[in-house]
Amino acid sequence: MRVSGRKRDWLNRLTIAVEALRACAELALNVPDDITVVGCGDIMVAGLLSPALTTLGVRKYDIGARSARMLLDRINCRGWESEVLLEPEIVVRQSAPRTQDQS
Repeated sequence: MRVSGRKRDWLNRLTIAVEALRACAELALNVPDDITVVGCGDIMVAGLLSPALTTLGVRKYDIGARSARMLLDRINCRGWESEVLLEPEIVVRQSAPRTQDQS
């Protein structure tokens, strides 16, 4: 079975998170009381894991909108940004303790 680059990246992130949760269980570490597990990239499956995986990601809409704006600026010779920083958002689930602000 061949897996495309994008799908392989998603599978790698999911595999790492699942393995981290499994290793914690094997070591009798309680997630999130003893250790916090956070995945990179908010994937739908994250909420289905046990415990549900806390994730850090950037909304795909924001990536697309910023990319389109940069492309149009370049086409119209208005200069362009060589580096863009997008604000990530954290989705706190069961694998990380909640602060009082998040309760």
